[in-house]
Amino acid sequence: MASRSTSTARPRRGPVSQDRCLEPVARCLMRMLLVPKVYFEPVFPPPTGRRSARVDVVAIDRDGTGDVHVVEIKRSLPIALADGVRAVTAVPAHYRWVAYQGEGLLPPNERAELAMLSERPLLPETGMGRIGVIEVVRMSSGDLGARIRLKAERYQPGDIDADIQAFLRQEKPDIEFKE
Repeated sequence: MASRSTSTARPRRGPVSQDRCLEPVARCLMRMLLVPKVYFEPVFPPPTGRRSARVDVVAIDRDGTGDVHVVEIKRSLPIALADGVRAVTAVPAHYRWVAYQGEGLLPPNERAELAMLSERPLLPETGMGRIGVIEVVRMSSGDLGARIRLKAERYQPGDIDADIQAFLRQEKPDIEFKE
């Protein structure tokens, strides 16, 4: 995993630093994907005239030749459903996710739980796709883990193959499988 300088580390906002949520979220995605490459806090897509943004996690399946998953991590479920959804909606990707600090880290928020279960904040106004929801939890051992609350459904991001290839040339993965 690449080290992060103190100038780019995010401040602690909540029971644990949001930076500590990066790895559990990555491991959660890795359980679903085949030979993923995972990047922490990259700009995606790379600045090439298209709108790009810094996202918390990018995972590209099949050793970089497959689908793009982007994740925005927020402190709580209400913030994930508002700010996180808005952030990932602007990023061209096959799968979009929001993650939040949940069980064992923050008390549940019933109103936000109902909003998530209704799926309204997670669906596009038109077209296919649904933003997935990942909950970062404190396990009985004290370690952080993550679980999928709602699975993301595929979006049609348009032709992003050139963006993916440019990204792969410019960025070094934080997690990758080597032979």
